[in-house]
Amino acid sequence: SNISRNLKNHTEEIVIEILEDLLEKNDFGNICTCEKCLLDIASYSLNRLPPRYVASHHGEIRTRIKEFETQLKVDAISTITEAIKLVSQNPRH
Repeated sequence: SNISRNLKNHTEEIVIEILEDLLEKNDFGNICTCEKCLLDIASYSLNRLPPRYVASHHGEIRTRIKEFETQLKVDAISTITEAIKLVSQNPRH
């Protein structure tokens, strides 16, 4: 439907962006970055962070994102770091 196509979970964008940044810095040693592990890390993180849905066609709604984005990024970094450690200790493959 049009509604689902125009809804976006902004938390998902933030988690993927931060996960990629953290893995580029590579402070985690030799962790597996196969698709299954990355999906497990992202899923773990998204299940523990609040979803933030925005209507992608409304510019005025997107500007309100800034209000919660800073705190969300701080929370996301610690949650993703925890997820990376957990998944790398218990990979499902």
